[in-house]
Amino acid sequence: MREQDVSVRAKLVAVVFVVLGAFLLAPSGCATNTVEQPDTGTPVEAGPPNACGPGTAKQCNGTCVDVQSDFQNCGDCGKTCGTDQVCSHGVCAIVCGGGTAHCGNNCVDLKADPSNCGGCANKCASGEVCNKAACALTCQAGLTDCSGGCVDLTSDDFNCGGCGNACDAGKQCVNSTCQATCQSGWSSCPNGDGGTTCVDTTNDPDNCNACGTKCPSGYFCQNGTCGIQCAGGTTKCGNACYDESIDNNHCGGCNTICTTGNACSGGHCCATATPYYCPAESKCDTLLNCVLKSGGAIAAGQSHTCAINSGGLFCWGTNGNGELGIGSTLSQNTAQHVSLSGVAAVTTFYYGTCATTGSATYCWGANFDGWLGNSTYTSSTTPAQVTGITTGLLPAGGGYYGANCVLLKNGTVQCWGYDEYGDVGLGSITFNTYNSPQAAVSGLTSITTIASSPLYFESMHCAVNSSGGVKCWGYGPYYLGDGVTFESGTPVNVTGVSNAASVAVGYESTCIVMKDGTMKCWGYNGYGQLGDGTTTTTYTPVSATITGVAQACSGEYHTCVVTTSGAVQCVGYNSYGQLGNGTTTSSKTWVTPIASGAASVACGNLHTCALLANGTAKCWGYNGSGQLGDGTNTQRTSPVAVSGF
Repeated sequence: MREQDVSVRAKLVAVVFVVLGAFLLAPSGCATNTVEQPDTGTPVEAGPPNACGPGTAKQCNGTCVDVQSDFQNCGDCGKTCGTDQVCSHGVCAIVCGGGTAHCGNNCVDLKADPSNCGGCANKCASGEVCNKAACALTCQAGLTDCSGGCVDLTSDDFNCGGCGNACDAGKQCVNSTCQATCQSGWSSCPNGDGGTTCVDTTNDPDNCNACGTKCPSGYFCQNGTCGIQCAGGTTKCGNACYDESIDNNHCGGCNTICTTGNACSGGHCCATATPYYCPAESKCDTLLNCVLKSGGAIAAGQSHTCAINSGGLFCWGTNGNGELGIGSTLSQNTAQHVSLSGVAAVTTFYYGTCATTGSATYCWGANFDGWLGNSTYTSSTTPAQVTGITTGLLPAGGGYYGANCVLLKNGTVQCWGYDEYGDVGLGSITFNTYNSPQAAVSGLTSITTIASSPLYFESMHCAVNSSGGVKCWGYGPYYLGDGVTFESGTPVNVTGVSNAASVAVGYESTCIVMKDGTMKCWGYNGYGQLGDGTTTTTYTPVSATITGVAQACSGEYHTCVVTTSGAVQCVGYNSYGQLGNGTTTSSKTWVTPIASGAASVACGNLHTCALLANGTAKCWGYNGSGQLGDGTNTQRTSPVAVSGF
C-alpha cells in the first residue's frame, strides 16, 4: 500500500506541474496549447499537440519551452545544464552570450523577451510586445513581432531571416543569414548553402589565401600559396617529389648525390659490396647480415614483449609465470630492466623468455615441461642458465606443447622441452619432456638463423642454412612447407626455396625473406596474412606482393615486415589494431604503420612491436596485459612509444 500511495502522489504532483507550467507559459506565446479567456483567465486545452507556434518554443512533456534559453531543456527536451551553467543559444555555457542576460537559470534577450522586458521578471501585459527593452503595443519600424518580442530579423541570432530560425552554436546572424564566427587568423567563407564556415586560408587547399581560391589537383596550400603535394613518404625537392630513402640524386636529403659505385639505401649511400643500410648497426652491410643482426633484437609472445637496446634487455606485459625475468610475477605495462649482462639476442616462448649472451643461454618463466633447459622442472622469475650451452647465438621459443631451441656458433641447433610433435628434433616423436638440451637436431648443418612459433600450443621450428635453403620440423598445422608433411621429428625441406635470408614462423602461417628482399609465405590465409593479395590458403610457399624486405614476423593471423628503407608494413587480421594503421579493419593488402626509422619488428598473438634505429620502441594492437608498454592497458590501433625503454 505504501508504494501505491507514493506512486499516486507522484502522479498528482506531475499533473499539478504540467497544469501550472501551461498556465504560466500561456501569455508568452504558446497560444496553441491553451486559450486565454478574458473574463476568467482559466486555461483550456486547444490546438493540435506539439504545436507551439512561431518562435523557438518546443513542446516538452506537454509544455511549450524555449529550448534556446531553458536550462532544463537546453537545445532539446530533457537536456539539463549543470548547476554552474546557463542555457545560451541552445548550448550549456558558463556565461550568457550573444547579447543575452542571465535571469535565474536562463539566458534571455532583455530587448525582446516579453517575460523579461528590460529587466528580469519584467513581464509585459497581455497584448503588448517587448520593443527595444520596453513594453509597447506594436513593434517599431524595421522590427518584427516574434512571439511577443520585437526583433531585427537581419541580426537576431534567435530569429535570423525569420521567426524561430535560430543560428547554430558558433554562428551569428549577419544580413539575415547565419554566419560562422571565426577565431583569430581564420576567415568566414561561403559554404555553398547560403551560410559560411571558418577556414584557415593559409593552409586550406579550397580557400588558399582567399575564399574560393582552390589549389589545382595534387597541390597543397602552405602559407597561403599552392604547392606540389608529395605523398607516400616522398619529399619535395624543387618542383618534384623524391623518395630520399632510395633516390641516388636525393639520398637522405635534396641534391645529396650517391657517386658511381654507390646506391641509396635507407637514405644512405652504400657501396655495391654492402648495398643495404642496416638501422640496427647504423652502417651499410649485406642484406643477410642486416637481417641476422636485427632479428633477435626484439621478440613478442602471447602477451609479453622483450627488446634490447644500448641499456640492455627490457621486458613488459604479462608476468604471471615470471615471463619478464624481474624477480616477481606482477605484470607490468612499462619496460622493466632484466638483470642479465651482455644480451645479444632474445626470444619469447609460450610462458617465458630466453636470451643469449653470445656464449651462455638463459631462460626464465614457467618450466612445466622443462622449457628452461636448466635440468629442473622448477619455474623461475629470474634468468636461469641453460645447461651445457656455451656457444649460443640465437634462441627460438616454442609453444605450450613444444620445445625451445638455440642456434650455436658451429651452425647446429639444439632443443629441449616437450617432444609431442617432434619439436626437439631427435628424428622421431618421443612424447617425452627434456629439461636440458638434447643432441643437435638431425640433418641441420651450416645454419645461419632459426625461428619458432611461441603462439598457442603446438610449435613449429624452421632453420635457414648458408646456401639459402630452409628446413622445418615439429608440428605444422598447414604442413611444414613441403605440402605433404605436417608433423616430423626430422627437418624437411621447404619446397621451392633456395635463396632464403631469414624465416618467420607464426601460429598457422610461415614466411621466408629472400636475399633479394622478396618474400614467400605459406599456410592459412583467411585474413590475407600471406601477403599475396588473396585469402587463399596454401601448403607450399607463394610470393608475397612486397619487395625490399629486410626482416619479417608472423603473429596469430597477421604478418609484418621491416623494409630496407626502415618502414614497417603489415597485412592480415586487424580486429585489435595489430596492423597499426589506425583502424580495426583487416587487410589483404599491405599497410604502413611506421614510414621510416625501424630496425626490427616482432609479432605477438594480437599485438606488434617495432625496435627503432634510435634505440626506442613502439607497439600497437591488443594491450590487455600491458604488452604495448605505454603505461596503460588500452588497445591501440596506431604505434605508441614504449615507456621506460
